[in-house]
Amino acid sequence: MLKAVFMGSPEFAVASLETAHRLCQVAAVFTQPDKPRGRGNKMVPTPVKIKAQELGLSVFEPKRIRDPEVISQLEQWQPDVILVVAYAKLIPPAILELPRLGCVNVHPSLLPSSGSYPHTSLDYGWRKRDRGVHFFMDEGYDTGDVIHCIKTPLGSEETGEEVASRLALVGAQVLAETIEQLEAGTYRRQPQPAEAVGGYSKQLKREDFFVDWSQPAPLVRNFIRAMAHEPGACSQTGDLLIKFGRSQIIDGSPGAEPGTLVSIVRGKGFQVACGERLVQIEQVKPAGKGWMEAWAYLQGGALQVGQRFCPRPVPQLTP
Repeated sequence: MLKAVFMGSPEFAVASLETAHRLCQVAAVFTQPDKPRGRGNKMVPTPVKIKAQELGLSVFEPKRIRDPEVISQLEQWQPDVILVVAYAKLIPPAILELPRLGCVNVHPSLLPSSGSYPHTSLDYGWRKRDRGVHFFMDEGYDTGDVIHCIKTPLGSEETGEEVASRLALVGAQVLAETIEQLEAGTYRRQPQPAEAVGGYSKQLKREDFFVDWSQPAPLVRNFIRAMAHEPGACSQTGDLLIKFGRSQIIDGSPGAEPGTLVSIVRGKGFQVACGERLVQIEQVKPAGKGWMEAWAYLQGGALQVGQRFCPRPVPQLTP
């Protein structure tokens, strides 16, 4: 049985942690430190920390993975392999070179074409080949040799949130099969194309959550679906910041500038003009509130036909 150190933080990594615990001797689990959440700023542990404690594993939460004491501790454990799943920190060479079998990473997409986030494939409308890949890590972001991958199609109605949940299980399966290959020495390394290396690890910024209404309706709807329900695609009109959930493409000429609320549909929601055609918004999340049906939200009179959603965020509003 391989001796491993596991590094990960979000819910996406939990299934992989369970797999590592089942198939390896896990010496320790590294995760991000607790962070304040909610109105009371209560300190909340990562999902990986919660699961690791349930499994009786030792948990470490260093602020800096590069600190000498962290590296010294890893050297004492002498792990055969370090398993990294959505840890969100660049692993330094001193750690990459430490395990006998190296550091391997579960990535939620087929590199390089699908991007580094589960929502990316939906965003751009890709449907056929996605996701789940394991690769050896090197000094760059997502630039190492590929070991093993599993392809799985995307559903035409799947949201980014749903894809992420499903890919967590696919990733755990990739991890299990990779661990078996590492133990048996049967793994193979496949270098990524030189022209593709380093071009797909995009860190989302605040403005990336805002809808670009100038795009054709299918792309706008893909973006909304990809971001739903977390982190949530959003837009604003006046002082109102609204996230969008369920939506539909509506055929016909927009008849107005992109981002304009052109009509209200009884019992459904409201339609917004895009660069081509329209998108009907049927579920919303106003700032500070929960998700609700768009028609119910409209009853408060906050939105009117003719209002226009801004193409970019206003500094004082936060999605």
